[in-house]
Amino acid sequence: MRLTYNQLVALLAVVDCGTFERAASKLNLTQSTITKRIQELEASMAFAVFDRSKRQAILTPQGEQFVSQSRETVASFENLASFNSDRKAIATLVRLGVTELSSLTWLPKFLETSFAADPDVQFEITIDMSRNLHSSLETGELDLIVVPEMPFQFNAHVQQIADVEITLIGKPGMIPTGETVEISRLQGFEFITQGKTSGFSKSISEWFANYGINTRNSVRVDSLHAMVGLAVAGRGLCIAPREYLVPLIKNARVAEIITRPKLPTLKYCVVHYPSPHEALYSRVAANISGAADFKAPYFI
Repeated sequence: MRLTYNQLVALLAVVDCGTFERAASKLNLTQSTITKRIQELEASMAFAVFDRSKRQAILTPQGEQFVSQSRETVASFENLASFNSDRKAIATLVRLGVTELSSLTWLPKFLETSFAADPDVQFEITIDMSRNLHSSLETGELDLIVVPEMPFQFNAHVQQIADVEITLIGKPGMIPTGETVEISRLQGFEFITQGKTSGFSKSISEWFANYGINTRNSVRVDSLHAMVGLAVAGRGLCIAPREYLVPLIKNARVAEIITRPKLPTLKYCVVHYPSPHEALYSRVAANISGAADFKAPYFI
């Protein structure tokens, strides 16, 4: 029995996803197919790649060494396959997931400059809540994501790219402005937050809960624009990135509420998991890190 490219791809998918089930989902195959390919690979190599005494896909010492070489082999094969008969590289697709804030600030300019600098790399963009994006990354539906900091798997490549200042706003007159407001005074106010799949809203709700403020019965929407619009209309208090709101604050469309203690900073990260395309994803992550400016809306 001989070693095949498909066996190596299956092996790397299991290692990167953590389970045979997730690997099957990532490769759009059945779990039995993944299992068969791993068994054939182990028969070809005459040693066990995975420790069968463990419940999860844990590599044996020989398996760890083999995986390292397998990544290089698969990457080399795909580099060769990316050339057509004219010796020109075929465009590589990168599936990038971002939250709404990225799409309204740095992302459009990043896509423009990226295409001009490297037209052989094309992006498929998904805009969604951070927890949905994280789930899609884990199942292999996305290659990289840009999201607020959250718990990731141990093997994730996480690079912090920005600290985003957040603030509390409301319709002018709802709460006296020009003075620092104790957090306890906000008890009983309606909060406008994003839905349950927003990692940002989850972390903010937990932060407020530490001071006895319950935001669970808030108005929940999935759009940053809608949140701000409801705040302007006096429907409740809105927590959002400060720099994005500066034009509205300066024009007195909304009032900024300074709290004691101050609201936490939102840390944004670019994340990807180990992959045969490691060099490409690391390069894209570095480019995103240099371009990610959340301070100004792109269309203003």
